[in-house]
Amino acid sequence: MKRSGQLCKAILLHLPAIFIMCVSWYLSSQERVPMPDFKDSDKMVHFVCFGILSASWSLWFSRGSWCNFRAGTPWRNAALCVLFTSLYGAVDEFHQSFTPGRCAGADDWLADTLGAVIGALVCVIVARVLRKRHSGQASLQ
Repeated sequence: MKRSGQLCKAILLHLPAIFIMCVSWYLSSQERVPMPDFKDSDKMVHFVCFGILSASWSLWFSRGSWCNFRAGTPWRNAALCVLFTSLYGAVDEFHQSFTPGRCAGADDWLADTLGAVIGALVCVIVARVLRKRHSGQASLQ
C-alpha cells in the first residue's frame, strides 16, 4: 500500500511540468494566440510561463536534495531545471517555426531562458528559507 502511495505522489509531482509543456506545445501550434495589449507582452508571457515551467521541473527532485546546501545539490537542481527548460524552449521555438503565421525568434528563447533562471532561483531561495525554518523549529524542540 505504501509503495502505491509513493508512486501516486511521484506521478502527481511530475504532472505540472508535463502539463505546462503540452499547453505550450499546443499554443505554439496555433496561428494566433491572444496576448495582453502592451509592448513586448509576448516576451513577458514567455518569461513568466517558462519561469513557472522551470519551477515545475524542481518537483522532479527530492526534497532532501533541495535541502543539502553543503553538497551544493540545490544549485545542481536549479541548473538542471534551467537546462531542461531552456532546451525545451529551443525545441518549442523550432517547432513554432513550422506554424503558419508564426515565427521563431532567439529573443523569445532568451525570454524563456531568463524566466527559467528566475524560476530556478526562486526554488533555491524557497529551499533555503524552508531549511532555515525547519532547522529553527528542530532546535526549539
